[in-house]
Amino acid sequence: MERKKKHNFELNGEKVFLRPWKTSDERALKKLVSDKSIAKFTSIPFPYNPKLAKEYIQRSAKKLKKKDEFHFGIFSKETGELAGNISIIRTEWKHKKVEIGYWLGKKFRKKGLMAEAVQLMLEFAFKKLKLNRVKICCSTKNKTSKKLIEKTGAKYEGTEREALVNGLDKKHDTLVYSILAKEYKKKKEGTKK
Repeated sequence: MERKKKHNFELNGEKVFLRPWKTSDERALKKLVSDKSIAKFTSIPFPYNPKLAKEYIQRSAKKLKKKDEFHFGIFSKETGELAGNISIIRTEWKHKKVEIGYWLGKKFRKKGLMAEAVQLMLEFAFKKLKLNRVKICCSTKNKTSKKLIEKTGAKYEGTEREALVNGLDKKHDTLVYSILAKEYKKKKEGTKK
């Protein structure tokens, strides 16, 4: 008899660990996304309706079970607190490609947490999921995210005009980047030398 696979896994780094969302995360998620600055570069609405946290966590669990999408909470190893979210979305298994999206709570920014979370997610995408292409986008106005994406080794592909309507109902042009499995592998090998 075949045992059912559980989805209770963690991706561990030095500063953060990532894991699928749990019902017990609802209160911390509500608190983090109630910050207007998160809505500035994401589609998360502001003001945030608290019932959306419960719906997001439930939807994430369903998507994970089907392996359609992978939504993880980002947790600080130093404090154990929920710091943000990182997700693999727009999964196209046939073409072995996905997109990564993320956000971080204000008090956790500029500490290298997101850089590590993105690296953990890229490793998960290429090594565990055996994908070939990961797309990462950010608003043309989000200089911090642009710098982070470029550090991963992702290549700039172009700008999509008014591709994001943020949580404040403002339109943003987005920068489109992607990194291929072979580029990721080469970059990883280069950093080990």
